[in-house]
Amino acid sequence: MTLEMFEESDEGIRLPHPPLSLRLHLVVESAICAAWELMTHQGRPGFDLQSANEDTVTLELYERLYDEVFNKGIVDGFEREVFASIHREPKVRNFNRLHPDKMPDIFLDFIDRPAGVMNSQHGLFIECKPVDRQHPTGSAYCDEGLIRFVRGDYAWAMQSAMMIGYAREGYSLVPKLSEALASSRKEPIPTSFGPESCPRTRATAIAEQVAISKHQRTFNYIEDNSPAGIIVIRHLWLRRG
Repeated sequence: MTLEMFEESDEGIRLPHPPLSLRLHLVVESAICAAWELMTHQGRPGFDLQSANEDTVTLELYERLYDEVFNKGIVDGFEREVFASIHREPKVRNFNRLHPDKMPDIFLDFIDRPAGVMNSQHGLFIECKPVDRQHPTGSAYCDEGLIRFVRGDYAWAMQSAMMIGYAREGYSLVPKLSEALASSRKEPIPTSFGPESCPRTRATAIAEQVAISKHQRTFNYIEDNSPAGIIVIRHLWLRRG
């Protein structure tokens, strides 16, 4: 089973890499929600979702996702025939090699890759951030998370990536993210689209409807001096209570 992960391009393989399919994104989002459901309703001894800090929540999400959801038949397509592995904080370089130790929170790579892509940079990059009074959407989620995809720290060879928000009650993706992107900041986040709800998803008791935003990256690839162009970010905000 390959899930038709990669859309075909008549132009062949180039930077950026060919886009990942919507279906692949939907599979991963469903798997993450399944892991969050376990965390919410089948908590493990020693872990408290309400009081745990960002790193502890992300570690728990990673372990429940990889150990209890992956390849267990819980989410159709979230299996070894499609995904090679799931990594937590792997070291990857940024787009111009000036920063060799960038560490996205979660990285999924695939069994099959299009010919000619950079294997070390091909996969689904995910950054996770709490969203609450101590971690505002603008300063934490955008300035410490989303911006990393825009300036070429993470997923610089890809055309899409993912942000996860651990959202407290009273903090909703709409309008919080729209307001944060519209406000002025030290490092601008050029936004050409959204955030708007993905019509293929829906809100549940544990997660908001996924939203999509598109952002213009202003750097050029050092490999061929071509522009990186737009990156599509899918935003999944998980309800933390």
